[in-house]
Amino acid sequence: MDLSKKIGQRIIELRKSKGLSQEQLAALAEVHEDYIGKIERGERTPSIKKIFTLTVALEITLEEFFKPFNQ
Repeated sequence: MDLSKKIGQRIIELRKSKGLSQEQLAALAEVHEDYIGKIERGERTPSIKKIFTLTVALEITLEEFFKPFNQ
């Protein structure tokens, strides 16, 4: 699986664990919900700045976000 898809899967996992819809996460991160969908499908690769924004919205650290990538 390529990096874009791994990031997308991680966003889905975290979003669902918080009980958030794509629309809710988009509102918290101040991005369009279509952008969240594209990230989750691996069609877009977010910048580290955007990943940081998403982690703040999900109330986790960057370290927590990337932890599964190190296993």
